[in-house]
Amino acid sequence: MNLQSTKFRQRYKKIAYIIVGWLLVATFQVFYDFTVATSFTDDPTRFRLTATLISTWITIAVAGLFAGTFIIDKVEPWLRRLPFWKALIQLFLFYIVAGFAMIAAGAIFFQSLVFRSTPLDPVVQQEIIYFLTGLDFLKFFVFWGFIFIGTIILLMIYDKYGPGNFRNLLLGRYFHPKEEERIFMFLDLRSSTSIAEQLGDLLYFQFFHDFINEATEPILYAKGEIYQYIGDEIIVSWKMKNGLDNNNCLNCFFDIKAAFQAKASYFLKKYGYVPEFKAGLHYGPVISGEIGAVKKEIAFSGDVLNTASRIQSECNKHQVDLLLSDDLLKLLKQTEKYQTKSIGTIQLRGKAEGVGLSTILLK
Repeated sequence: MNLQSTKFRQRYKKIAYIIVGWLLVATFQVFYDFTVATSFTDDPTRFRLTATLISTWITIAVAGLFAGTFIIDKVEPWLRRLPFWKALIQLFLFYIVAGFAMIAAGAIFFQSLVFRSTPLDPVVQQEIIYFLTGLDFLKFFVFWGFIFIGTIILLMIYDKYGPGNFRNLLLGRYFHPKEEERIFMFLDLRSSTSIAEQLGDLLYFQFFHDFINEATEPILYAKGEIYQYIGDEIIVSWKMKNGLDNNNCLNCFFDIKAAFQAKASYFLKKYGYVPEFKAGLHYGPVISGEIGAVKKEIAFSGDVLNTASRIQSECNKHQVDLLLSDDLLKLLKQTEKYQTKSIGTIQLRGKAEGVGLSTILLK
């Protein structure tokens, strides 16, 4: 599966989650309203439960598809690129227009079902106007406004902790430390000191910010979890299955390179430099667990991190951009798109035994 097809799948997976979540909320709301309404009458049919459910499900499914696509394609980039207050204003304006339109569309569909007529029927139009100018419309508008903003907040939290970390924290998988095997990639920006001297502190910070932003999407689409940012490094982690599937941990490196090549003109125009980087990959056992009483995060501890870091530091010595341990290389699928070159057994700093290393190039 190539990067574009993976992007497509991940994008619509997020949108599907939004649609399903909104449908569950809408169903709860309908049955809550039904319970309240029938408590004041002896005739439950007056609520028109079937018509309400059908119109609600169809309206929310369409709204979820439309809003979910907008959130993924527009809102997420806004939140990453704009100050929060500017993004909030744009979201508010969008919801005023889109929220009114979708609730009005739902009312039209509902009244047409109830009266088994078209929206052009004067009786249907009268009921629609009555709804849109009454308190029921205001209730729906405010309620779904909170749901819309709540969806955005959940996505922001999801982004902050990273897809894997957010899910694991939510489910408490690492509340008690446990041992597991993971793949780690230490990705380091080349010539960072000299670039910082040329650009100055403020512009270099923006340069590194853009470097991280462009690298993030390929990492996420390769099922990687961003563990930490340390200095000019990004530390990426994979569960073994996710990292080995489709050679994700290896493809990630080349997908990041492709992303920077595609944005080369932007970086040259703004900074005079196109980011170059080196990476070291290794796998092994780690102890994983939650740390922190206030700012919780999942931390990893084990020799594999030190080894991966030192493998990355060997890149300059051997004049390559990518090094990985032969132990990891044996687990990856051999494909015709890669050319493997053995570096040999290297004595890494702080290691008692040598580690077999290889580099990989695209053919």
